[in-house]
Amino acid sequence: MLHPEIPPEGKIREPRPGEGKGEGELSPRIAALAEEEGIVMRRANLTPYTIHAQAVTEYAKGFGKAGEFHHAAYKAFWEDGLNLGDFDVLKEIAIGVGIDWDDILPKLESREYDRLIQDQFDEAIQLGVTGVPGFLIDDRLWFTGAQPMEMFRLAAKKALEIRKPEKNTRLGIGIETAEE
Repeated sequence: MLHPEIPPEGKIREPRPGEGKGEGELSPRIAALAEEEGIVMRRANLTPYTIHAQAVTEYAKGFGKAGEFHHAAYKAFWEDGLNLGDFDVLKEIAIGVGIDWDDILPKLESREYDRLIQDQFDEAIQLGVTGVPGFLIDDRLWFTGAQPMEMFRLAAKKALEIRKPEKNTRLGIGIETAEE
């Protein structure tokens, strides 16, 4: 759950300090990161209610479609400025990636995935995650926010450095073999 305080209809988004005042403008840092990675990002005017989009993502995992759905939802939100809290938007995205909307809709209406999503949110808070996106590397290192690729390289390198040598088995770093 990205923002549990957001009502189902969404909330008009106020620009943060450092963001451009024009419609869709990002902060210079985020704009530079997006350009460096070759992705399109425009600030939406509405912060959407995301629980239903997250529920569709959980559903999509069972069909190997989570990545496709995530990328399509990203495009819908960041490139097209669509409201991910709107069932019509979710329906179009879901159908577009081959998700059975007639099967997922009753699950959304009954809020079948809400407990799972709340549990994931609670776990993130317990880990100290305070921003989105949040990244946990090797169950030891975490960071949040839009970061350059170099941050991921450094985190992976640090995780490998702090692993205990006895965890490095013949199967590869960090893959433990059964005790004999």
